[in-house]
Amino acid sequence: MSEFLHHEDEADRSKTTLSPRDLQAEYEAKFFIGLDLRDAWSLLAEANDGSDEATLWVLADDRKSWASVDYVPGHDTFTVEQYGPRQLWDEVEAGYRRWEALGHPERDRAGLTVTRDGQHVWLDDKDNIIHKIPAAVSVQS
Repeated sequence: MSEFLHHEDEADRSKTTLSPRDLQAEYEAKFFIGLDLRDAWSLLAEANDGSDEATLWVLADDRKSWASVDYVPGHDTFTVEQYGPRQLWDEVEAGYRRWEALGHPERDRAGLTVTRDGQHVWLDDKDNIIHKIPAAVSVQS
């Protein structure tokens, strides 16, 4: 992970009310977050001292941006650190809040339509498009 972490002393610091443990447990939310955050991944690092503390890392594939969120049992807010051109935690949290606003849908309610114009993810009905990927982005060489 050392190749992903850099400029730790320059990280932006903030707080969040979204528990990293709750996020990791919500597989359905992670699916919907992943629609917008395809080029990053997360890892929950558990403390090995029996404290139940943990750090959720979000790392961009391009290795330019990273975020961490520290979980401490019994706390309602959690410390966030982010660095790079992207604010990865902000993207994760926005995706989570969007999933909440959609009513906590399960993955099996989502569908995919692929056309020349790109890919469209819809919820419950093909006309209810919740995510678009233009053809130029969806084509991989």
